[in-house]
Amino acid sequence: MSVIIVTDSNSDILPSEAKAMDVRVVPVKVLFGEEEYRDNIDITASEFYKKLREAKELPTTTQPSTEDFLQAFEGCDESDEIVGIYLASALSGTYQGALIASELAEGKKIYNVDSETVALGLKILVMRAVELRDAGCSASEIYEAIQREKKDIVLMAVVDTLKYLQKGGRLSKTAALAGGLLGVKPILSVEEGKVKVIGKERGLSKAFAFIKDTATGMGKRDRGRPCSLGYTESPVQLPKLAEILGEEYAPDDAVIDSIGTAIGTHVGPGAAGLAYFIER
Repeated sequence: MSVIIVTDSNSDILPSEAKAMDVRVVPVKVLFGEEEYRDNIDITASEFYKKLREAKELPTTTQPSTEDFLQAFEGCDESDEIVGIYLASALSGTYQGALIASELAEGKKIYNVDSETVALGLKILVMRAVELRDAGCSASEIYEAIQREKKDIVLMAVVDTLKYLQKGGRLSKTAALAGGLLGVKPILSVEEGKVKVIGKERGLSKAFAFIKDTATGMGKRDRGRPCSLGYTESPVQLPKLAEILGEEYAPDDAVIDSIGTAIGTHVGPGAAGLAYFIER
């Protein structure tokens, strides 16, 4: 009996990474007008951001269909047990679609987790599940651990503008206007699956310092679990972010992630942030 881990492409796990970790990734779709692309299959992150800058209208994203999930589940052997870890249900119907597919997948033992996080946070949660699987944990043990440990994830990011989140319906117009006043850099967090503006600072250095101060106040990073730094479009801001965060929150072994189409549609170019587990 094997444990199969399934996630959606909001995790930004590239095909090469999925193969190395033995994880199945169900793609989100992004639409520029009538042109539809499967995330990380039909379009790369760099191709996406080029099209995003050139697009007259904001692209839209669609969650994987029930059939997409069903194909992923039914592609597993009869004896396999499945742990699915998905984008926060407060932000998308992805998790609900996986639940419906699970009911249709006859004879399959499937444990589904609402990650309550996105992008970098979702990726490190999947990485943690892989660690547990490779350590010999059963599907039920992984499920119980991930349900607990998802509460330990901290995800914060500086974005260049809030207009993409507001246009995509992930943030109210009032919050977007408040965060965008005077040309400041908004700082976001994801808490219990909801995007929140937790601060705004003039300039990247002050915004990154705000993230470090906030992280320090929340407690130590758990060095035994994954940590990630991420960016949209270009990693040019990461050296400054890593310098300000220091080894505690930007260790040399942190995973460096390009945030892809699904989340990039809503935060736009120029974002940089981190995700990690708090020590308990």
